[in-house]
Amino acid sequence: MRGIVRLAGLLLGLAFGDATAQTIYKLQPGDTLQLWLAQEPELAREVVIGPDGWMSFPLAGHIKGAGLSVSELEGQLIERLKVYFNDKPNLTVMLRPNSQHQQLVYVTGEVVRPGEYPYRANMTVLHCVSVSGGLYRTTLLAADQDRSILVRRQVEQSQMRLEELKARIIRLETEIREERSIATPEALAASPALAQEQSLLNARMEALDMEERAKNQANDLAEGTATAMREQADTLSKRVDLAKRRLQSINSLVAKGGAESSQQSLQEGVIAELEGQISRLQSEMMVAERARIAEIARYESVRQERRTQLLIELGAARREQDDTAARLADSTRIMAIYDANEAVSQQRERRVIAYHIVRFVEGEMRELEATEMTPVLPGDLLRVFYSDTDNIRGAAAAGRSAVPQNPPIVELSAAVAQ
Repeated sequence: MRGIVRLAGLLLGLAFGDATAQTIYKLQPGDTLQLWLAQEPELAREVVIGPDGWMSFPLAGHIKGAGLSVSELEGQLIERLKVYFNDKPNLTVMLRPNSQHQQLVYVTGEVVRPGEYPYRANMTVLHCVSVSGGLYRTTLLAADQDRSILVRRQVEQSQMRLEELKARIIRLETEIREERSIATPEALAASPALAQEQSLLNARMEALDMEERAKNQANDLAEGTATAMREQADTLSKRVDLAKRRLQSINSLVAKGGAESSQQSLQEGVIAELEGQISRLQSEMMVAERARIAEIARYESVRQERRTQLLIELGAARREQDDTAARLADSTRIMAIYDANEAVSQQRERRVIAYHIVRFVEGEMRELEATEMTPVLPGDLLRVFYSDTDNIRGAAAAGRSAVPQNPPIVELSAAVAQ
């Protein structure tokens, strides 16, 4: 009987012990509270205590909830709200069921996925870093690294293309002016693109010279033929004059009876034949002259078409130069971003990783140095950052903690525990 009474007392003590523990439970970062205000139903909401221990509620503002019991927090909120109501605010604060069992730790800084993570027994700094994706070693993803190689190649290709286009434009402008040299020998030796365009200009000028020589030869031949035909026509004209004088003599003799009329007819036929030859020569001379004029016109037309084609090529080259320069500017800007990120990554590689734990100790927020094997407690905020080696050595020699030279890239407040 005495044992039964002792067991009942023990069970009763445990029951009262649990109730007492629930009554004096102190709020912690990550706890979720449900608040209702009878006078203003719209203000009903859930509030999460942040990793710094603070929370906020409309009209009441910011209030430090960590370390208070639910009733203590409710009293402070009522005290702040009563100035807005004639009657005492009818406020109810409840800890969301099982909220106190959702133990979390928070990781921020140089990790892949900063945020909040479930706490596990015997959790260390290294565990926190692992669950948050590990250390953030580079700002470039693998795809970005491949892209940077392509962009760098595009920059090089655009630069080479701009050199080629610049040389082409110089050659086209020189060819339009009908000049024969696009640059000095020193510049040609220093620039393969200029040397190539000079070779092309030389070939085109040689072809133009050949065409010019052929035109001149054809013109000289036409001039020689025309001269010969004019001389032949002059000779025939003289023969016609002579034949006409003889005809006059024959006509006089015929009139006096000293010659037969047949001689008169024969001489007239000779004159007609000579005049026909002169007429044919004049026709041939006119045809030859028209052919010469047509050849000159054709040559001038070819030269004009060539000049027009050069102007078209020059315009196309300038447009391509503008487009290439614009693409080069874009690629250069992108490459500058990649280079800057790579420089940051290389700088990080030369630094060492450091850890600080932000923790409530005796109701105060403290920042403690930590190592990979330092135990982590529920509600801790782990800050991961890179620190210069010289800074750490100097701090150790001076007996003080190392202060991060660069703030963490990502600083997160506590996320809502769902």
